Amino acid sequence: MVTAAIFRAAATVMLLVLSFSACQAQLSSTFYGDTCPNALSTIRTSIRSAIARERRMAASLIRLHFHDCFVQGCDASILLDNSPSITSEKFVTQ
Repeated sequence: MVTAAIFRAAATVMLLVLSFSACQAQLSSTFYGDTCPNALSTIRTSIRSAIARERRMAASLIRLHFHDCFVQGCDASILLDNSPSITSEKFVTQ
């Protein structure tokens, strides 16, 4: 009985230690500030335009963000199609 209580306490402490150490994301709203200073305004304009054309787009984008980040882990896996200026990883074979 005592060993079960000690195990539970140790597991709880370990879980707390691991959860706090894993929460050190280095996210920044100015990540593209040097390489693409107009990124945020371009994205904002595009999203507002899409929502103005199709009112359901706001809900669709929230759903997309939820499934990409919260369900499968936020790994920026929304992949673009190839274009003349970029080769996307969307069609890369392993």
